[in-house]
Amino acid sequence: MIKKITLIAIVLLVACKSETNKNTTSTSEAIEVAQKKEIEPYNTSSADYSSLFNNYTCDVTVAELAKVLQIPDSDISAQTSKSPNECLFKIKGFGEGHDNTGTTLRLMSVPSSKGQSKKEIANLLKDKAELPSGILMGRDIVLADAGDCYIASQPRRGTVRILNENYDSFIVMTYQTKASVQGRTEEQHDELKIMSNDLANYLVTTHKK
Repeated sequence: MIKKITLIAIVLLVACKSETNKNTTSTSEAIEVAQKKEIEPYNTSSADYSSLFNNYTCDVTVAELAKVLQIPDSDISAQTSKSPNECLFKIKGFGEGHDNTGTTLRLMSVPSSKGQSKKEIANLLKDKAELPSGILMGRDIVLADAGDCYIASQPRRGTVRILNENYDSFIVMTYQTKASVQGRTEEQHDELKIMSNDLANYLVTTHKK
């Protein structure tokens, strides 16, 4: 009788161990699938953004910019650029700059390639999923509100980019590095990152067809 009970106990123990291993494997597989899904770029199909990526001209007015950034019109002045696909503005309230004229906000399209944009998106998503925030140092990538473009930010460089792997160019916005603007605080620099992301979403939504 004792031998029979012992045998039953061994059978149950083996069965439990097998089930535990199965559950552990299932959990590991589920985590792996979730991680792969997190870094998988969006579907390559997208709306028509030709007017933004292919034929961009500076079409943002001071009034529009003030509304998007939620600052007074009087704090923004349009600057003249030699390039037809570049916008230049001076913004007050985020540091005086070395010439006491404020922050330079630059917006322009940059030639690239579909393959490079696709690679860049994949790498940024992979870093976001795998690297600790301390290494990323504020670098981030998020899906635009429109759902078919990505917005990548690098606060240390004072840049925000709009990426879409269906086009041979990308849009970049620069608001200068914190060190390059005299009197800019960390809080003001963080605020500029948020404002630039808002402007990026505005551009994507406005040019979507």
